[in-house]
Amino acid sequence: MFHLDTNYSLFLKIFSERLEIASITAVANATGLSRRMIYYYIEKLDSMFRQVNLPPVQRKSGSGLLIISEQANQVKVWLNESRAHQYSLKTSERRQILELLILLETKKWFVNDLMSILDVSRNTILKDIASLKKTQEIRSNKVRGYFIDVAERERRTRIYQSMQRMGDSGQDQTFRFLAQMLELDYSQLTFLENELRETEQILNKQISENDLKKLAQTMLLFMKRSDAGEHPVWLFSERIIIMERLEYKAAESMLGQIKSMFEQVIPHEEALYYGMLLLCVDKNVDEHYQSSPFEELVQLTETMITIFEQISGIYFKLRYRIVENIQTHIKVIYYRHIFQINIHSPVLREISKQYQKVLRLTEKTIRTLSSNWLFQKYFSKSLTLQEIAGIALFFEEAIVKEQSKKAPYKMIIVSDYADVLNSLLATQLKQLLPEMLLEGIFTTDMAPFLNQKMDFCITTDMHYIHMTGQTIYVGAVLSEEDKKRLFNIKKNPDKIMERRDKLRKLLYNSSSNEVSNEALVDQIELLYADRERVFTHSELVTLSDFNQGELFLECQKITTFSDVIESLAKPMLDRKWIQAEYMHRIEQDVYELHQRLFLFRGVLLLHTDYRNGSFQSGISMLYVEEPFFIEGEAVQLFILLATEERMTHVPLLFELDALLNSSFLANIKNGMGLFESFQKSTEG
Repeated sequence: MFHLDTNYSLFLKIFSERLEIASITAVANATGLSRRMIYYYIEKLDSMFRQVNLPPVQRKSGSGLLIISEQANQVKVWLNESRAHQYSLKTSERRQILELLILLETKKWFVNDLMSILDVSRNTILKDIASLKKTQEIRSNKVRGYFIDVAERERRTRIYQSMQRMGDSGQDQTFRFLAQMLELDYSQLTFLENELRETEQILNKQISENDLKKLAQTMLLFMKRSDAGEHPVWLFSERIIIMERLEYKAAESMLGQIKSMFEQVIPHEEALYYGMLLLCVDKNVDEHYQSSPFEELVQLTETMITIFEQISGIYFKLRYRIVENIQTHIKVIYYRHIFQINIHSPVLREISKQYQKVLRLTEKTIRTLSSNWLFQKYFSKSLTLQEIAGIALFFEEAIVKEQSKKAPYKMIIVSDYADVLNSLLATQLKQLLPEMLLEGIFTTDMAPFLNQKMDFCITTDMHYIHMTGQTIYVGAVLSEEDKKRLFNIKKNPDKIMERRDKLRKLLYNSSSNEVSNEALVDQIELLYADRERVFTHSELVTLSDFNQGELFLECQKITTFSDVIESLAKPMLDRKWIQAEYMHRIEQDVYELHQRLFLFRGVLLLHTDYRNGSFQSGISMLYVEEPFFIEGEAVQLFILLATEERMTHVPLLFELDALLNSSFLANIKNGMGLFESFQKSTEG
């Protein structure tokens, strides 16, 4: 069957009805296409005629064209049989399809084949191939056409990665296009998705709706490889690991249910492959996250969170919850390392743009953790930036949740992404829109069945429109533009009128009762405070904001740690940045809990959770000429950091790192004063 795009169908329709065309220019004007495209379409039509043993288009004198009635009838047959593509592929989507066609190797692909199937010119195909060669080892010869020579497991990983890179806004349309090219039965996807949900029941684990849909689509492609006799090869040690896990039994059960979809007998290697894939796909829920083989990974996760807290000064009240979430994700990373499979969501690339603070803190945490024997045991090759970004996402979600406030009005989230992304989105919405109540998070399949009226529907699916209220589209990771748009969305007019009525009444009462102007201003501020306040990270705080001599102290010698605490605390207590309880907790952390963070040799950072009595970000420093020893560690520079609920102290941590790696310490040792050295280094 020929697959005809909309423009080509229009060209054929005109040609079959007129039989004779006076000139190329005339048909170009009639179709709204360029002359160059018309020439390409004529060559394509000649090729199609040759396949059904008909002569090519007749060229008349000048630039006229002519076809006979038999040719016109054949064109009408093609038009009736074809399903014209209403979706126009973007360049990136066309290249994804081209990459998948070469990886799948369902036939030998030459330039002319690709031109025909994608309806583009030779130059376009060659440009696309050149672009793909930057990331893929594409080769070509007369025997195989274009091909990528890799082992089957690596080939399938690349197919999975390519499916993930398909643009979320046009993913279904792009895959439908690919399914038509490969003559896949698109209706089988629903059956595959249901069978994958059955594996969740067996495993007591839950895959995100978006990942489940992508997995079902990819399985249709993997079946092509299996039917062609191409199967993964396994080491004996890998077979043992997979077969010991419940995922293998779930995969066997699933393949038993879908075996009719395969053209060939399903070998044992395929059950191992799908068992491995179930181990390596992200989970929203894992009821076995603390099962006996993984006590050490739980311990490693708890150590990671402790280090993050010590570095950042942010301490989690719901610690058990973040341990469970990160541990569930760490297990998946562990299996990906074992089987050398990289199937990270492309969304993780946005983490470095939107959540720079928490990503840098997580990177610092992983560097500190890398010497831990458990980390070396499970992740000897360390973690990639994408893997670190995935962990950072859980920390950001937990931090934002700690800062969130309740909201009174109605909205829903409709998203098929993983729970951690949806939960982070939900918490950020509570910050941006404190006047609204989030009624729940729903998938695109479930949301249409809600019978409750909503004011707003926030969705990550560009194709979804909710039946009630205003539908607002956002990215899975909120961009700054998304945040601005959400913050400025139209408020419910009834609520605004309610506030106007309250203000009118307040003004009337104040004039009647002779309320003072100051008292009236206070009452108006209270009226607007609950609705207008937005709980987001505060404005940027930098070291240069603390360019005050009284914050930098020096002495020859100090005898007790209590003296250190008292000296560092005084300027902060005077400014009411902290309370005495904050320093008492730090003293307890250092001596009773043995929690110490050395930023540099001889440089001790002192800080703790803001809930112990810290209200504003700030620093003070104490330099002692004779080293002070804490359990064998010599310290000459003490830095006290006041932490703050909205994380405004986090940039100071990175600036302190840069300060200590500059000439700051060397200048002090060469006789320059502490404050003078600080000024010189921060000004530079």
